[in-house]
Amino acid sequence: MTSKRQAIAAILDAARSTPVICTTGYTSRIAQSLGHRPHHLYMTGSMGLAAAIGAGIASATERPVIVIDGDGSVLMNTSVLCTIGSMPELPLTHIVLDDGQYASTGGQPTYSERHDLAGIASAAGYPYVMSTTEPAELTATVARRTAGQAGPLFLHCRVSPSVEDPGPRIAEALHEHAAGFQRAVLGQAAAG
Repeated sequence: MTSKRQAIAAILDAARSTPVICTTGYTSRIAQSLGHRPHHLYMTGSMGLAAAIGAGIASATERPVIVIDGDGSVLMNTSVLCTIGSMPELPLTHIVLDDGQYASTGGQPTYSERHDLAGIASAAGYPYVMSTTEPAELTATVARRTAGQAGPLFLHCRVSPSVEDPGPRIAEALHEHAAGFQRAVLGQAAAG
């Protein structure tokens, strides 16, 4: 089974300069450890809000945005799926890396295996829903999406529950990080 680090690396390789919102915890730490880019937003706290932030940015800029989310985060805030599902032209790629646990808080189970996350997204109105476990498919899907394919995509990806070194905590103050991200994204929107 793919590790969380392999999945995140595959996503970021294909994302290039597309804004990427990383959910809180290990996902943000792994993404940062793979090489910081100014158009990456590493959430430090605010569990359950990655998709909402990504949807807001995609709606405001009308440009592709990628969200790397987790199963626990999605289960914490399933209402955002209905919001996103009601926006059929939103250029959002919502990737859920599902390891079945709250890895960064001690490995407590999320019970995601009891819930069809892709089915929930489909019922909420996402026009595109798919599942994969392959890094190559993640890369290919993200590459297609960054080329401008419209409409929200929910991509469910089971990953290994093994705990790997996530890298250091995000050291930059949240307000400074957010300001740098905003400058990078607004600069891209103005240039595009």
